[in-house]
Amino acid sequence: MAYFEDLSIYRYSDVDIIETDWGWLEFRPGYDRINVGWLDASHPFEEGPTPSWFANSLLDIIAAARVNTMRGYSRCPFCPSRPEDPMLSVAHPSGILWLGHTEIRVPGPGVMFAGPSLIWHYVTAHSYRPPAGFIEAVEQYDFGWTAESGPWIPSDAQRITFD
Repeated sequence: MAYFEDLSIYRYSDVDIIETDWGWLEFRPGYDRINVGWLDASHPFEEGPTPSWFANSLLDIIAAARVNTMRGYSRCPFCPSRPEDPMLSVAHPSGILWLGHTEIRVPGPGVMFAGPSLIWHYVTAHSYRPPAGFIEAVEQYDFGWTAESGPWIPSDAQRITFD
């Protein structure tokens, strides 16, 4: 997986593709996305406790709209692994969530955070403490941010349905 410093501008992809229950939204955001949780073993990261509700809330966000699903997947750079090891997975009330091949978006006041789905594993297994603004945005997460055109989804977003 690529490393990006926390709170730097996201440049991994120019386009966001969000999978919803009815299809996909594809668009080029007209705003900067801010990196959070793109960790790598060769770079230090902030460690420490997170609020007791944080990991479950983060997992709910991962289970919501999948963003920029990739054909391959990334492994945790901190855990020993073998080539035959499967993707990391975690149980969630909605079903098994596979980590390492999707991204998340978390809107906050005037900012859109962008992170890998592995961020949940980094928090729970490696004590990663994301920036305070991201933690606050997770606490205030609006699951309806992808529902219709608004400040985050442009009116010209391409809608591709499952029909």
